[in-house]
Amino acid sequence: GPGFDYLSGNDGTSTSTTNHRFDPLYGTPHKFWGYMDYFYAGSGSTVGGLQNTDFKTKYTAKDFVITLDAHNFSLAKPTLNAGKPINKNLGYEFDLVTNYTLNKFTTIEFGYSYMSASSSMEYAKKGTVNLTDHSPQWAYLMINIRPDFLFTKPVAIKQ
Repeated sequence: GPGFDYLSGNDGTSTSTTNHRFDPLYGTPHKFWGYMDYFYAGSGSTVGGLQNTDFKTKYTAKDFVITLDAHNFSLAKPTLNAGKPINKNLGYEFDLVTNYTLNKFTTIEFGYSYMSASSSMEYAKKGTVNLTDHSPQWAYLMINIRPDFLFTKPVAIKQ
């Protein structure tokens, strides 16, 4: 279903010294703001805050689960670069995750993420414009083995 997050930021056009940036110290940022962790994981928040409009879908079959998340990121407040306002649109991210159950304690997971970033994203994260690739992507393949003997109740040993 659809979702929307708004995180406050500082107005880059104001001379106020009051800080309005929201920066969560702990939590699971990629659960809400994309699996590529562009926001709030290690690098902190963007100066202009964040607006995230997303749509998340999930399909479940007997042994197969697939999820697809689409995010549209933008600045919550105006931000300036060399005295001129930058475009609020930061870009789009798409996250695909598939899980396949091989047996009762083994699953295979594949994930792929793609970002279509704007020059505003580059400026908000690095302070530069048009110096890096605006199409980062990554993928992973993971095998999860969870033997059920790890979940059995321990038996008391008589002495």
